[in-house]
Amino acid sequence: MNVADITRQQIGANILMSLGAHELGALTKEGRVIGLTFKARILPFTKSGKRSPRPRIMRVTIELNALDYYDVRVIYAAREGIATHYETQNIDVQQLPKILFALDYDGSEVLNSRVL
Repeated sequence: MNVADITRQQIGANILMSLGAHELGALTKEGRVIGLTFKARILPFTKSGKRSPRPRIMRVTIELNALDYYDVRVIYAAREGIATHYETQNIDVQQLPKILFALDYDGSEVLNSRVL
C-alpha cells in the first residue's frame, strides 16, 4: 500500500462521502507518493465574510510530512487566481478525520468547533 491508500483508509469512507469527495488520487512529489488529493464540495465564504448557500468544488491535499504528521490544504480557483480556504500543518492521524469533517460546515468559521 502507498501513502495515498493508507491516508484514505485513515480518513474513512463516511468522512469522504460527507465532503462529496471525488477524483481521489495520489499526491506526488518528485516521483514519490507523499499523500492524497481529492475534490470536495465545501461552502465557501462570500466577499462579505458570510457563507455562500451553494457549495464550491475545492481541491483538498493531504501530505504526509517528514515528522509523520499531515499537512492539510484546501484551495479553490477564484477570479484572482488560487485562493486558500483552509490550511494547517502537523495534524496527527486521530485529528485528521475530525478536521476534514469539520470543513463540512455552514457557520461563520472555517471549521465547525463542535466537531473538534
